[in-house]
Amino acid sequence: MKFSKSLTLWMRPRAVLVSSVIALAVWSPITIHAAEPGQEVIGRWKLTSVLDGTHIASMDEKQARGLLGHVFTIRKEGAEIEKHVCGRPDFETVRVEPNLYLEKNDPYVTAKSLALPNPVTIVDISCTSVFLKNKNRIAIFWNGFYFDAVRQQN
Repeated sequence: MKFSKSLTLWMRPRAVLVSSVIALAVWSPITIHAAEPGQEVIGRWKLTSVLDGTHIASMDEKQARGLLGHVFTIRKEGAEIEKHVCGRPDFETVRVEPNLYLEKNDPYVTAKSLALPNPVTIVDISCTSVFLKNKNRIAIFWNGFYFDAVRQQN
């Protein structure tokens, strides 16, 4: 009886070790294949509303509203909306307090007008910036206007 108890106590740490190794082996491929930072914006995004505009823009409000319903596509190779094509993005990301970021970069716009979370992750996609609201909603800055956009299923 004494021998079987010591054998059981000796086996427990090994069982925990084996279980841990198996768990890591199963879990590891998931983390290896996870999206790189910033690439969560890859997809098709339908522009649903104009949130705000900057003091100087390359289109007027009527033109901005004309983009509603259009799809902004972001891929590893580049981004596009209508006939406008952007180069290959580097997906550089920063996580910031949105009002401080906007105060420095666009003082006429507030985090409240864009309905941004605090903190917010901003992704550079070469020709513009994307503000992550959640996995299915973003704000896109385009030609002087900020648009709310919803992820589209392929």
